[in-house]
Amino acid sequence: MLKIYLAARYSEKEDISAQALLFRANGIEVTSTWLEERHHPDTQMSEVSRDDLTCYAKSDIDDILRADWFVFHSVEPTIPTVRGGRHVEFGYALAMSKHILVVGPEENIFHHLPTIKHVNDWESALNFLVNQKGE
Repeated sequence: MLKIYLAARYSEKEDISAQALLFRANGIEVTSTWLEERHHPDTQMSEVSRDDLTCYAKSDIDDILRADWFVFHSVEPTIPTVRGGRHVEFGYALAMSKHILVVGPEENIFHHLPTIKHVNDWESALNFLVNQKGE
């Protein structure tokens, strides 16, 4: 079974959870346990204990390692973002030689590397990854 890690801004947690359901319905395992965290998408890091943050970071790394593909939801590079954990995850996946798919625009210079695959939207991402299941 193809396994993917979904990376996105924490504020997009509910939308990404909906996408995860579609991937699972199409026989793709989603390793992103951050989607199951008890915190609301608007939660600020200052509202979460240091122990929980450490635990979540370690889980994210383990989840990336278990995945065949790292799927990164990007935003326009002109949109300011606050936390940036997904960029660290991207770098980690890149360093671990994971297959990487960017959904949306090229947000930073590393999205232009020749090994990075790109699609414009979630429907295209689903179609792309369903086709990867047989390879």
